[in-house]
Amino acid sequence: MERARNSRRGDIDMISSLPDCLIHIIMSFLTAQEAIQTCVLSKRWKNLWATLPFLDFDLHKFKYHTELEEGVPKRNQVDMFIGFVSTALLLRKPFDLHKFCVSGLKVSHFDMMRSWILYALKHNLQVLNIDLMQECPMPPNVFNCASLVDASVAYSLKSLQNIEVINLPCLRRLSLKGAGTHITQDFVDKLFYGCPVLEFLNLEYCYRDFSSINSQSLKYLNSRTICSCRETKKRMELINTPNLLSFRDNICPYLGGQHMPLNMPSLTSASICMEKCHYNWPHKNKSSILMGLLNVQNLELSGFEIKAFLEAELSHCPEFSNAKDLSVDGLCLSCHFYRLAAFLNHFPNLEKLLLYYRGCSCKLRVPAKKTIKLAPFEGKRLRTVEVKFSKSSKYFPQVVKNLQDYTKNSRAQINMTGLSY
Repeated sequence: MERARNSRRGDIDMISSLPDCLIHIIMSFLTAQEAIQTCVLSKRWKNLWATLPFLDFDLHKFKYHTELEEGVPKRNQVDMFIGFVSTALLLRKPFDLHKFCVSGLKVSHFDMMRSWILYALKHNLQVLNIDLMQECPMPPNVFNCASLVDASVAYSLKSLQNIEVINLPCLRRLSLKGAGTHITQDFVDKLFYGCPVLEFLNLEYCYRDFSSINSQSLKYLNSRTICSCRETKKRMELINTPNLLSFRDNICPYLGGQHMPLNMPSLTSASICMEKCHYNWPHKNKSSILMGLLNVQNLELSGFEIKAFLEAELSHCPEFSNAKDLSVDGLCLSCHFYRLAAFLNHFPNLEKLLLYYRGCSCKLRVPAKKTIKLAPFEGKRLRTVEVKFSKSSKYFPQVVKNLQDYTKNSRAQINMTGLSY
C-alpha cells in the first residue's frame, strides 16, 4: 500500500504546480536558451519563458545545429546566436524585464546589440550586464534609465566623454571594465551628481584621467585603474567619501602630493597597490595616503613601488590602533626587513600578519642579507604570522630568522607556505 502511494506521488509534477513567480526564480539559474527550451515540457510550460523577467544570452554557452552545404555549415554560431536573441525578444510578452545579460559578441554586431539594449531599457530594466570583446560606443539611453539598479559593462567604451547627462536615480552598483577606456573628471562629476544612491563603484583596466572623487553615498570603491600620469600629468587631489567602507586602489607612490585631503572616516578595509609611475615627476612629494586610512581594520599593501612608498610615508606614518589584519606583498624582506619592522611599530593591536616573499631582485651586496638586530615587536595581540614564499629563494631562511627574533615577545605562530605560480 505504501509503495503504491509513493508511486502515485512520484507521478505528480510538483514543480508545474508552483506559481509562475516561483518557477521564474528557478528558471533564472538557466541561460536564456535553456529557459526557452522548457516550452516543450508541457502546455503549462509553453509560454512561461515569454514572461520570464531574467534573460541571460551567452554566446559561449549557446548550442546550435545547422545544415551542411558541401561539408560547410550554412550559418555560423554567431549568426545563429543573433537570430536566436532577436527572435526571443520579438516573441517575448510585454512584461517587465528585471535582468538582461549579453556576452561574447564583437563590435561588428553592435547595431543589433544596441536594439536589444534599447528593448531592455523600455521594460523597466533593473540589472544590465554587457560583456563584449571589442571597443564599442555605449547607447546614451543607458545613462538615463530611471529603473536601473545594477549595471556592469565589460568592454572598451569610446563615448564616455560625450555623455551630456547622467540620470540614474536608483543605481546602486556600477562596474566598468575595459582596456583603453578613459575615465575623465567630467564623467566622474556627472556620475556622482546623477547617481545619488550609488554605493558600489568598480573601475578596472581603465585609464585614470580624473583627480578627485566626491560622493556622500559611496560605500565600496574598487579603482584598479591604469596610471596615466605621462599623458595627463594629473595627480589625485581629493577623495571625499565620508561613508566609504571598503577602498581598493592602484596608485603610484607620489600620486597624491603632500597635502591631498582624504576624507574616509568610516573606512574599515583598504587595499593599496603601488604601481610603477610612468611619469618622472619633478618633485616627488609625500603621498599622505596612510593618513586617510587611520580607522581601517584590514589593510593590504602591494606592488612594485612599495619600498619607495614606505620611504616616503614612514617619517609621518600614523598609528593604526584599529588595525587587526595586515598584508604586505612586494617588499624584499631580505634587504628591507628593517623598513617592515619600522612600519609594524605603528600597529599596536595587530592580530594577523600576512607577508609575501618572492625572492630578492635588489642590487644590494650579499652581506646586507644577514641577521639584523631590531627591538622586538611590542604588540601583544599578534597571534598569527603567515609567510608565503618563493621556494627558489636562498635568502628565505635568514628572513625567517629575522622574523622570529622580531616577533618573539608576541609569541605569534609563524606559518610558512610555498607560493604556487
